[in-house]
Amino acid sequence: MSGAPPPRALGADRIERTKGEEILLFCPVSKGWDARTVRTTVRSAHPGTAVAWEERIFEVLAAEPRTAGGILYRLVPWEDGQAIRRFERYDEDAERGRAADRRDFAAGLRKRRWSIALAPLAGLLPGSVQKAMEREFGAPAPAMTIASALPPFVIGFLGMFRHLLAMAGGALAVSGSALDWPAWLAPPLPIALYLFGESALRLASAIAEGEPMGSLPVVVAHAAWKEARGESPAEKLEADSEAAAADRVHALNDRYQLLEPLLSLLPEASQRDLAGRFGFDAIRWGRITAWVLLAVGGMNALAALGALAAGRGGLGDFLGLLVGLLLALEQARRLSRLGRGEPAGSVLGKFLRPLAAPLFATPRA
Repeated sequence: MSGAPPPRALGADRIERTKGEEILLFCPVSKGWDARTVRTTVRSAHPGTAVAWEERIFEVLAAEPRTAGGILYRLVPWEDGQAIRRFERYDEDAERGRAADRRDFAAGLRKRRWSIALAPLAGLLPGSVQKAMEREFGAPAPAMTIASALPPFVIGFLGMFRHLLAMAGGALAVSGSALDWPAWLAPPLPIALYLFGESALRLASAIAEGEPMGSLPVVVAHAAWKEARGESPAEKLEADSEAAAADRVHALNDRYQLLEPLLSLLPEASQRDLAGRFGFDAIRWGRITAWVLLAVGGMNALAALGALAAGRGGLGDFLGLLVGLLLALEQARRLSRLGRGEPAGSVLGKFLRPLAAPLFATPRA
């Protein structure tokens, strides 16, 4: 080899010099090649990356980062008898592949930064979309759900709190003067109850279970958008080809992930069926929905009772008290059954059944 000319450097790389059989290759961007490790008292010696360069194979003896940027690789001819632990090629095709990998990595990094910056909005997307973002470029799916659920949770709580203060004839005061709450910070009771209940459910899913969950209006809008683009589950269920069958399974899985947090409201037999079909965890989701509905029902009953006790209530408050008490009592019954390890449905499951019907449309595997 001593009489052979050095191989040709590619792209922006350059050969700084050769020292006998050693080649010093400077690369503006690291190629990720590993240097040789020497034997010590705590680790074994290992050869560096084997690099196929033109018609020869070299070992990466050292990889030395430069202070001004780039990295200098010291390459020596591969010694016969050494076991190759990592093999790389240094040619035009391999360089194009490395450049593409760097572009993909940079694009993924940019997307991840944007997902973090826009987490209060990205966390409203369906849970399946957030999981796809996490798989593709490392977006923090549970954290996005938390970031998007916390503000409406606080707003919903403040709306209920202001309503309770108003029923008691009081108001939040600062330095002796009543504070005028803006409507967006403390909305009317029905909106406050919805924001509090949905956000509590989403926070419980993300914090307790590590499962991202979108906001219902955004999830519905996303489903309508997919259907407008010809991606509706109904169209997929009508197709008979093998490719369409795979799409049908994918559509059913999407529907299951969309409805999963609410499926514990279905009758017990349906929940057991879903456990066999999709691995549904009826106990986990049952406890989450029961506690959230217990809080919503209890707060609604308390607010209605306060209005009636203050003499400002009407038929709507009486009905609110009745519905809130019945909802809270049902959740207490559900929690008791769930505590024994048994699924527990809710009367609200009747409203969910039409949406969940496609999950039961195909024979169980």
